[in-house]
Amino acid sequence: MVFIPEGPFNMGFKIDNEEGWGDMDEEPVHTVTLSSYWIDKYEVTSSSFSTFLNKHKNQAHSFIEITSAVTIKHENQVYEARKGLENYPVNRVSWFGADAYCKWVGKRLPTEAEWEKAARGNDQRIFPWGNNFPDNTRVTFRRKFSEQEFKVMEPVDGMKKGVSPYGVHHMAGNVWEWVSDWFDASAYQDENRRNPQGPDSGISKVLRGGNWYYKAYYLRTTYRFNEKPQTFKVWQGFRCALG
Repeated sequence: MVFIPEGPFNMGFKIDNEEGWGDMDEEPVHTVTLSSYWIDKYEVTSSSFSTFLNKHKNQAHSFIEITSAVTIKHENQVYEARKGLENYPVNRVSWFGADAYCKWVGKRLPTEAEWEKAARGNDQRIFPWGNNFPDNTRVTFRRKFSEQEFKVMEPVDGMKKGVSPYGVHHMAGNVWEWVSDWFDASAYQDENRRNPQGPDSGISKVLRGGNWYYKAYYLRTTYRFNEKPQTFKVWQGFRCALG
């Protein structure tokens, strides 16, 4: 895990009409102060999540949907990472699966604010590595997916040129990452500015970071995506936090 020190950072993005960057749910830019915490340096792998599934077989159907497009297989009542994909991110995980796994290992999902600070640091950078436009040495993006073809993703410790200011890998691309917060498009308007936890309830949960298929716009450190927590999408993964 990577330690993120206590302190303030600027969260959100001011819409740039000239460049075409930004959405209304990213405004206003506001200063948030977070207590110190730890966040996983890497996305949770198919190997680690398989171990968890084998301990929770009766609930596994609500945690992950196994298809040929998932880095985990289920054969003879056993879950295991597909050969050669042990160090790839687990994918097609529901929010409930992500939340349960993090609790099982004694951690939790990061809040949306914690995720953003770990991704961009204190200098309001657009992407985890800075403000330079994405390329294939830094991030997986705009890759076309086909069943049983996992070259669209990279091992969780890959793409070292694309790490965040704190050294966290794949805070852009690879898989969308679930966070703990419920989604509210107007959350930043009246959000608590110290250790915000997001709305008390909602319909969908926030995901961050983009994925292997989406274009650069969605890879920004401030972009907010959302899905219902019970959904299984091929590009959904996660990492955990502690503190």
